[in-house]
Amino acid sequence: MNMNKMRAGGLAVLIAATGTFGLAACSSDADAEATAGTDTEVTEEATVDVAQDLETAKAAVDEALADEDWAQVMLASDVDSPTVKYGLMVMPFVKTDAAERVTGTVNIDGGNYVIEADSAATGETWQIDQDGEITQVTE
Repeated sequence: MNMNKMRAGGLAVLIAATGTFGLAACSSDADAEATAGTDTEVTEEATVDVAQDLETAKAAVDEALADEDWAQVMLASDVDSPTVKYGLMVMPFVKTDAAERVTGTVNIDGGNYVIEADSAATGETWQIDQDGEITQVTE
């Protein structure tokens, strides 16, 4: 009889330990998922490798719009200073190696515009608007 009580007690301890371990494991998974969500946001921000190109292009467009309201502003690497060509304001702009492509002609509608850049490393397309908000373009 004592042997049965010992076995039952041992089984009870084993079940309790297993349950405690299971709850601890579930808790760790929830913490890991919460942390992973935070890390994902940080990683997404860090992966905008064309952010500098977008911000530089936005600054060039803002500079062009500071003096006059243009319907289009062209960003070009073959000019050294702001120039009017073909009825467009052409602003000097040279993309970095991070960008495969940056919008060449920016259309402005009532002060609103969007500039896009394609990442050379990932192929992802990112855009910046007149407010400076950078978002990923999804298809």
